Amino acid sequence: MRQPALLVLFLTLALTGCLPSSCSRVEPRAISPADSLSRSMAEAMPVDTLEWVSSTVFDQEDFRNPRTVRFLGAEDLVITDTQAHAVHYLDGQNRIVKTTLLPGAIPYLAGVDGDSVWVFGPGDRSVRLLVGGEPQDSLRIDLGSGNERALTWVVRSQDGFISKVLDDDSGNHVAWHDASGAVVRRLELPASTWRYAGFLRPDGERLVSLSGFLPWVHLPSETGLDSLRLMGFDSPMLARTLQFERGTTEQPPLLSGSADVAGGWLFVLNMRPGWLHVDVYDRDGTLRYVLTQPDPSFDKEYYPSDVAVRETAPGWFELAVTVTEPETRVDRYHWQMPERPMP
Repeated sequence: MRQPALLVLFLTLALTGCLPSSCSRVEPRAISPADSLSRSMAEAMPVDTLEWVSSTVFDQEDFRNPRTVRFLGAEDLVITDTQAHAVHYLDGQNRIVKTTLLPGAIPYLAGVDGDSVWVFGPGDRSVRLLVGGEPQDSLRIDLGSGNERALTWVVRSQDGFISKVLDDDSGNHVAWHDASGAVVRRLELPASTWRYAGFLRPDGERLVSLSGFLPWVHLPSETGLDSLRLMGFDSPMLARTLQFERGTTEQPPLLSGSADVAGGWLFVLNMRPGWLHVDVYDRDGTLRYVLTQPDPSFDKEYYPSDVAVRETAPGWFELAVTVTEPETRVDRYHWQMPERPMP
């Protein structure tokens, strides 16, 4: 399947973190005033260490590219593999207990409810329902008549589905669909395509639209589009973001690869060269906690692809992180929210 330039860029940066031209030894250091304020907030924030639970490396002949992950039930995981065109089911010990092949699909998880799993295939714009790992219904989502190579994301909603389409030719929008995939209403996204690239995440009654290239999240709704700057977000790549906005570099760097919502908190996968770094924000988009793995160290080959978070008890969370390099694996962590005054 031919991919649009932005999709190739997004996937490339998700795997490599930068392009050869932007990984030179001399990096720009200037950042915007808003980013400078966020950096000062992040630097004053204590870092909490996650409790390591398990790490399982998979045979890359069968498990090639874990792209999206969600918790399934109490401890199980479901992971989509975009290269093997498969959906893998894992138990609490990360053992693969079932694999469902979806020939020709490039599967992304769109929703999980009990043993029901909805899988979106951007190639044919379809959603497949799996129950207990067995394929059931399949329907086509109406994503408009724009370029078929547009960037697309779909999530399951209470009444049907919600989609995000980013198309340089026909424009960008978020649409709400009924259970048949038909459009019920549509909201235009006015800014440039690259500003909206990222997953959709439901958060109770509101929808969070992630922006992988900027420290922002967007909140599309029936009444319009609200946006939140993630106050406290910091990244060593913010200087290159400013350079791109000024037109002095050709591509923006990927700042955050994914995020998940649990217990009313937004857990953002902050892309760092070599170690796991997760920022935790409140519903107003303010940084409250910074999480990292035990004994973090630099490893330029380490690239996480997605994060799933669930609250196991009040203030207790479990995180599952899929990793594509240096090997295909899934890491699990526990975290107890510290009982300290919030800054």
